Amino acid sequence: MNDNSTDERIVYIKPLARAHGLGFNALGLVIFAVTMFLLLTDTPIIPAAYGLLFIASAALIFLGSAKIFEPPVSMTITPQEIVYVHRRGTWRIHWDNILRFDIPRLHRGLELEPMPYIGFRLHDIEPIIQSITPRLAVYILSEQRHLLVAALRHERPDLREYSPYFEVPDRYLSASGKEYRGVQAMFAVRCEHFRELLGYDLFVPAAALDRAPEEFITWLQQLKNTRA
Repeated sequence: MNDNSTDERIVYIKPLARAHGLGFNALGLVIFAVTMFLLLTDTPIIPAAYGLLFIASAALIFLGSAKIFEPPVSMTITPQEIVYVHRRGTWRIHWDNILRFDIPRLHRGLELEPMPYIGFRLHDIEPIIQSITPRLAVYILSEQRHLLVAALRHERPDLREYSPYFEVPDRYLSASGKEYRGVQAMFAVRCEHFRELLGYDLFVPAAALDRAPEEFITWLQQLKNTRA
């Protein structure tokens, strides 16, 4: 479900998750209407059921509204770069800076379990540090905390000291010798942690894609091969 502008070489990714927002809202309103009908007609059901129905209705409406208010485009892809778009900001990576991309996987015994993300491994993280908006960097540090926990649990099961991964320093010295501080530094360190644990620096959630992650990877590889 990609959409091209007047320049056919610019591709806009419209996330499927946003399209589901109206459905969640509609279902939430239906549950609310049914609950009110049951309440007004004194239908003999246990009182706690009304509370559960109202909670389910509110949760669906909240979730649907959150999806609707997401940006209509989650990624912009050109022959030069990939731009990730979030309501809190953006990051951008040039194709020449991408070492590889794929679905990250966790070890579960002898098997590998795919995760609901697309991972990008870069030659140099510094351009991302410079381009990411501070609000998005803060959000990613929080939102991907569960990803870090899962990676530590399955990729470092014998590790007993987790503080280096969660007490992130606010200073970072890049390969070029430039020192970054604050949110930029914390984001850079977290990227290094992910590279160590999962093999990738950046992650795009499957909810931001317009198709299944496996299909998206194949399609993205085709774009890479034909971008010249």
